[in-house]
Amino acid sequence: MSKEDERLLCTKWFGVFVLKQREVLDKILFEKDPKVLAKKRYRMKKGEVLDEEKTLAERHSPLKVTEDRLSEFGEKKPFDTSFIKAEDYSFGPDLLQEMLTRLGKLELRESVDHGEHLAKAVKTIQDLNETINQLMERLRDWYSIHYPELEESVDDEDFLELVSNFGGRNQIQEKTGMVQESVGGNISEIERKNYQRFAKLIRDKKEFRNELWDYVEDLMKERAPNITELTGVKLGAELIAQVGSLEEMAKLPSSTIQVLGAEKALFSHLSKGTKPPKHGLLLQHPYVHKADADKRGKIARLFANKIAIAARVDYFGSENKGLELREELEQKVKKIKG
Repeated sequence: MSKEDERLLCTKWFGVFVLKQREVLDKILFEKDPKVLAKKRYRMKKGEVLDEEKTLAERHSPLKVTEDRLSEFGEKKPFDTSFIKAEDYSFGPDLLQEMLTRLGKLELRESVDHGEHLAKAVKTIQDLNETINQLMERLRDWYSIHYPELEESVDDEDFLELVSNFGGRNQIQEKTGMVQESVGGNISEIERKNYQRFAKLIRDKKEFRNELWDYVEDLMKERAPNITELTGVKLGAELIAQVGSLEEMAKLPSSTIQVLGAEKALFSHLSKGTKPPKHGLLLQHPYVHKADADKRGKIARLFANKIAIAARVDYFGSENKGLELREELEQKVKKIKG
């Protein structure tokens, strides 16, 4: 197809157009409803393709396109589409203003719904970890009255499964074929049921914790892909939880990110003049904790700098720079360690 015959697919806030040079060959105008217009614009900003775009692409293939979001329909080609005026299609400035207002509310709600939910979910997981450990210790202590040898014979998961399913020593030995003398005492039926209910309670909490981690992992990959690429899901999520939201994370200087999780040591430094902390949660990452002690501070500072950049890209932008940032960081870490 010659350049003169090329067809170009472009989308404006009020409709989708197929152009041939500066001629409009085909179009689908959006509904003149600010709520509908805002939702379409919001979907476009998230990188989604609209049904109207698919329809016109099917009608006029092959095509060139004006943005990367539409790359499935053809090669991107820069083109000035400013000659397509909203007022020529009876879309006035008042409608545009209302659409932008609604779009802002959509984006704000999305930020709150996911950024803060992510932080709350991580805090809940941390609380569950503490609760599960305490309950598990209590169950072992209580169950040792009846069958102290079981804890030494199986791991925690099998211990919970056996106690929740069978409760009593005789039932466990019968089902598993474990034959061993026990110094534990006998129990009544109500005590056996109490053991079972207790163990099931812990299993339910662990199951819910695992489901929450799946939720956090999905949110991190969707909402904070650049941070996730740099830090991994767990550390990235804990950093965000420490400050309350991705928005707050994006506003922090790298020096603050470096010592997140070391607030007590920082307070002691400010109030008592002790040595300032060189790292907080970042010590969890192999970049830092596998380095020599005298090099950890410098590496943590570099790491925090890259995380600060990634957080701003995740919150304010839509680029995928995580891999590039990680490769840059790894090269600098090698030089420091070398």
